[in-house]
Amino acid sequence: MNDHRGARCARWPLALIVSAALLIALTGGAPARAGDIPDPMPPVEVGDDVTTFLLFGTATGNDRNPGLADMLMLVNINTAAGSAAMLSIPRDLWVYAPGLDRMMKLTSTYYEGETRKLPGGGLGLLRETLRYNLGVEVDHYAHVDFNGFLRLINALGGVTLAVDCIIEDWRLKSPEMDVHVAENYAMFTMPIGLHVMDSETALWYVRSRRTSSDFDRGRRQQDVLRAMWRKIRAGDLLSRLPELWGTVGESVDTDLTLGDLLGLAPFALTVEADRIVPFRFSLGDHLTNAYSPDDAQQAILLPKREAVGELLAQFMQPPTPNQMSRAGLRVQLVNKTSFEDLAYVAADRLAQEGFIAEVVEEAGRYRRYNTIYDYTGTEKGSPLPVLQRVLRVTAEGVVVQPDPARTVDYKIYLGEHYAYWSCTRDVMQPEWSPTATPDAATTSAGD
Repeated sequence: MNDHRGARCARWPLALIVSAALLIALTGGAPARAGDIPDPMPPVEVGDDVTTFLLFGTATGNDRNPGLADMLMLVNINTAAGSAAMLSIPRDLWVYAPGLDRMMKLTSTYYEGETRKLPGGGLGLLRETLRYNLGVEVDHYAHVDFNGFLRLINALGGVTLAVDCIIEDWRLKSPEMDVHVAENYAMFTMPIGLHVMDSETALWYVRSRRTSSDFDRGRRQQDVLRAMWRKIRAGDLLSRLPELWGTVGESVDTDLTLGDLLGLAPFALTVEADRIVPFRFSLGDHLTNAYSPDDAQQAILLPKREAVGELLAQFMQPPTPNQMSRAGLRVQLVNKTSFEDLAYVAADRLAQEGFIAEVVEEAGRYRRYNTIYDYTGTEKGSPLPVLQRVLRVTAEGVVVQPDPARTVDYKIYLGEHYAYWSCTRDVMQPEWSPTATPDAATTSAGD
């Protein structure tokens, strides 16, 4: 698979060095070397009402090249609890591939299974590998390549995303240009704001790693899936599945039948995008940096076995009481800045922590800093520390005014500085000019 590294790698060695230094610092020292083949992970316990889906995308637009698994995500739905969750899996996870009897990066398993024509092909090896290393049994799968992803986004008429971290990376000046020619690329910056993305922009967004990490890329892939789900629900596309099934089949390789999807439709109609619980692996907690033991000395991610098992167990369970209580809180956001869509950026960020926030208009003065009004007065089990962490609010920015007759639990006034401090991700923020507008981010470089 060609991901244009040859055309671009010479342009950003400093970013790679800084990224490596940052990751090493986060894990408390130099990367280790991978060890022996691990024992199989014990199977994750799941209830009868839980169905697990594997969604993966391959980095290829060539029918003769199966490509590497560029995006890997597990989605589970619990029909009894009426809940859904998604877990992004880093492509550089160092795993044992049973069908090949060797250790390798997870991203390579699909390619190897396809090209070596193993039983079950790439999908079979990928499923076996997930079962062995994560203890997860996949019930169904859906797979897209570049072309399939572009067709899906085009069919939806684009997607709308709230971006809370500036992303900067090389991008083709025009989609029809030769991907192998370095001069056909220009630096493209997507500022903070609410963006309507076409298919090419969405693909660039989910693949970019220049100013971020593989972990952050997994988060952005989840963001795009949630945005797609919002568009599907808003357009009532679930009710049109029979007539759209042919289009879906042209874009997605899946073992799901039309009957399967129609059977899931009643459940799907009850699940809003903001209530899909996101899970992600994190460096230090679940994974450590390492080098592969072969001569290639690849940069890999070694799993912390116990922590990974706990993460998978949490992912497979229904929402916790804490998650459910956050969704039940009444949270309002008031934008008191000169940035028009900033409240929607904050609302989306809060949604990823389990809060459902309403954006409201309110007359009043311009503010410099975020302020949280707490009308609950609750101390034990209060979600206030989470709100403060996500929105970067110090103790001085919290006003506690208990009100038994309240119609809202928390009201948050956004200040101008939030536009510069909204990013709480593992991202190297490029310098941002306040004159940048959301419209600039939806236009291809060179237009």
